Amino acid sequence: MRGMGLRQARFTRQPSWRVAATRHPPVAIFDRVTSEAEFDAAWELEAAFNPRADAGHLLLALPRSQWVFGPGSGHVLAPFAYRTPSRFSDGSFGVYYAALDETTAIQEVAFHRERFLATTHEPACVLEEQVLWAEVTGELTDIRGEQGTHPEWYGPATAHYPAAQALGSSLWRAGQTGLVFSSVRNPGGECFGIFRPRAISSCLPLRPLRYAWDGTRIASWA
Repeated sequence: MRGMGLRQARFTRQPSWRVAATRHPPVAIFDRVTSEAEFDAAWELEAAFNPRADAGHLLLALPRSQWVFGPGSGHVLAPFAYRTPSRFSDGSFGVYYAALDETTAIQEVAFHRERFLATTHEPACVLEEQVLWAEVTGELTDIRGEQGTHPEWYGPATAHYPAAQALGSSLWRAGQTGLVFSSVRNPGGECFGIFRPRAISSCLPLRPLRYAWDGTRIASWA
């Protein structure tokens, strides 16, 4: 934030890439309607016939002022509905993570998938993912290149996340749109952490992605 002496950077329809697990499906009802009024009618119908309607998670997770509608919106809203702790969130709010290039997005996610599979001692397998493309518009807190000044935000081990989570929480509580930061997993790459779904538009799935885990590491992807 400006009051914290942090830079701001303005982006307008900046292309971004995100790798999403297929086990976290899009919040589909939002793809099928184009407005809040249409959603209310569709939700009433869906809730009447499906007591486990997928939008139920989102209704508890996100204010209506941040809902988005139309094709691709379900992918945008999914990380805000299925919230998990991450570098810049303690799990109490969702973050849409993406990168400014596809390679960085793939390598960022590969690290976390590999760490999980190693921890749980999984046998060799293939992980089914998908690559999403979207545009980002808004003023973001810019901490790119701050590894030397604020190494606590950039620790490569997940044990270093508390300081970064504190930063993310302070920005989120202040109503900030999100931040742009240097990639930890792909030197030279840059990433977004978006707190407000309405900063993301034109989201669409580009292609499937498969990570090949050989029992020790993620050996390849395609």
